[in-house]
Amino acid sequence: MDFALDRQQQYSNKSIASIGVTVLLHLLIGYALVTGLARDVINVISKPIETRIIEEVKLPPPPPQVKTPPPPKFVKPPPAYVPPPEVQVNVQPQPNVIATVSSAPPEPYVPPAPTPAVAKVGLACPDSTRIRQSLEYPRQALQNNISGNVLVQFVVGTNGQSRDFSLIRSAHPVLNRAALDAAQRFNCVGQGREVVVQVPFEFKVE
Repeated sequence: MDFALDRQQQYSNKSIASIGVTVLLHLLIGYALVTGLARDVINVISKPIETRIIEEVKLPPPPPQVKTPPPPKFVKPPPAYVPPPEVQVNVQPQPNVIATVSSAPPEPYVPPAPTPAVAKVGLACPDSTRIRQSLEYPRQALQNNISGNVLVQFVVGTNGQSRDFSLIRSAHPVLNRAALDAAQRFNCVGQGREVVVQVPFEFKVE
């Protein structure tokens, strides 16, 4: 019996709370209508909703990658110089060498050839004066007024043959050639030994 009374009391308490909440809600709605708060809420709700498109932010391109040079290759240092060990060499004493003297006879002494003596041209070559006086003046030297003195030297052998013609004193090539040609025409006589003959030639335009 007491259990039934407790349940009825609980139901009656809940009904009173529900009625209280309903009455409070109606009072709030009425207050909102009287003060205009409900109208403001309706105006806010009835306004169109603004939408905004957010553009995509374009980022700048990344900087180009700089290629870093590869690290230098490690070169192994050359090995340290190690001098070779000293090797001691035993030097053996050389045996005594006895010089021997050859019994072959020495070569005979050959004296140098005697130097030819200087002889007068008239003695060795008798016709030298005639050939020199008949010598024609070179035409080229005469036309160009060329003068000069030439000294020709040659060797007369024991048989009277002349050789080794040379110029001791020279002048113009034309005059040198004329003097040598004249000396080579000399008929010389052997003197029993070789003699050196020197012949002067004078070329003068008058």
